[in-house]
Amino acid sequence: MKKILISIILLLIAIVAMAYLYFSKLNADHNTSDIGLYAATSSSGFIFSFENEKGITDILKEQHLFNEILGDKKYQQLSSLKKYLLSLSKVSQAIDNQNIYFCLVPGSNQKIDFLCLTQLNNPNHIPQLIHSIKVSGTQLEDLNNLKKLTLADSTIFYLGIKGNLVALSNSQQQVTAVLAKTLKDKTDKFAEYIQASNRFNKNNLAQLYINFNILPALLKNIVAGKLNGELSSLNNQNSFAALTYNYSNDKILLTGTTVANDPNNYYNLFSDLHPQKISIQNILPINTAAYTIFAIDSYLPWRKKLNQWFLSKKEDKKVTKLITDINTKHHLNLDDIFPKFFKDQLITFQLSTTEKIGAINLTNGDKLMQLLIDLSVDYTDEIKLLKEADILYAYFGLPLEDFKRPFYIILDNYMIFANNASTLTSFLNNYNSNRLLINSPNYISANNQLPGNSSIIFYIDHANSTDIFGKNIYLPYDRHLRSDKGLKKYDSFTYQLSGDNGKFQTNILINKQPDVLQKDSLAL
Repeated sequence: MKKILISIILLLIAIVAMAYLYFSKLNADHNTSDIGLYAATSSSGFIFSFENEKGITDILKEQHLFNEILGDKKYQQLSSLKKYLLSLSKVSQAIDNQNIYFCLVPGSNQKIDFLCLTQLNNPNHIPQLIHSIKVSGTQLEDLNNLKKLTLADSTIFYLGIKGNLVALSNSQQQVTAVLAKTLKDKTDKFAEYIQASNRFNKNNLAQLYINFNILPALLKNIVAGKLNGELSSLNNQNSFAALTYNYSNDKILLTGTTVANDPNNYYNLFSDLHPQKISIQNILPINTAAYTIFAIDSYLPWRKKLNQWFLSKKEDKKVTKLITDINTKHHLNLDDIFPKFFKDQLITFQLSTTEKIGAINLTNGDKLMQLLIDLSVDYTDEIKLLKEADILYAYFGLPLEDFKRPFYIILDNYMIFANNASTLTSFLNNYNSNRLLINSPNYISANNQLPGNSSIIFYIDHANSTDIFGKNIYLPYDRHLRSDKGLKKYDSFTYQLSGDNGKFQTNILINKQPDVLQKDSLAL
């Protein structure tokens, strides 16, 4: 019996030792294989990822959309990369089945550089790899710890190799920076998020990963000044997105998930709500440049979340006092007004004239109008002015913060408000004349390609926002926006979020009209 017991103990020790050795090796292999990922996430908040064997460069060659999105210069650089480097058998073998990370990074003088990162299957084969590149006709020049590559068509790249990490860029500065970083044993939440997403996306063609924490650093090279208006949603948004690229010849469509990491992020108030059938966009004028929609399935439970959000901003006492003071002053109960008659959607939108408007949908507009009499001053028969400030902010939070004491109208069970009465007059003219965005063929086309139910939607209309962007973005990007060979033919951008148990199911659509629809719209 004693011998049996000893044998069992020895067997258990052997099993534990083997398991330790196995998982130690597995972890070491894991860290090595992810070195390209960690290099990417430490350098960029906008990462396009694909496996080398899936031939994404062939897709780039076949699909003209990438040429229009990236611009001629960047696209030609990638084409040269495919033709003169990746097509080499030794290069292909060296990175066979490895993930390739294509990153956009802010460069100098408002430029955007790209950084291509991957890892070698065997670092011992570096001499043969360099020799293969050299004999292919590419000129190599040693520059400290990296090499300058001049391809047969005179395109220039900078190549750096550190261990099994490979970094390639149009910028020497970007390669030098990534090689100088210490990537081992680094805790990187963005990289961990990508790894978790990859477990469910192994069979997809390519993925796009966005870190909204550092995306503004990239956008600063495009947009002069702060990200304001409807673009403010991209500023200081502590969230990650993992999106799958869907092949198409007439649009860019990405689907996946977005996760808000900060529990106090306003958008997180919608991450576990049931998506709603969106209809509030039906009131939008034909000259709407951009909008943001929020859908709330049940206001009172959501109000508890909003109160927690105010608490996190240390504004809870201020908001409570505001409501109490207004109730006392006007002998009413605000909680019997907006919470009771708000339906399920609110929207903020900007017109091509830069004017900003907000709206909420209602269950009974006539009743709400009566209850707001004591809180309002008549400007015209239709347009009223709220006497007290910050009422809308107190009941809906961040999106309505800028509408302090707005002018408003109530019609067809919508309350529409703006900071200037003339803005509402212009809105009424379009609304009463049925000059609405929902009648635009371009908008109908884009809207039909996405689910009708949602929690949050960000939308930008290209034609209506071009002049606004022209005043806020640097000249090279404005030219690309207006160019026939660039983004001129793309009619809209939509970023759609649908709550799903603490995260968001996500769709990003950059829509381009088929020629037949473009001709039809011109004929109208």
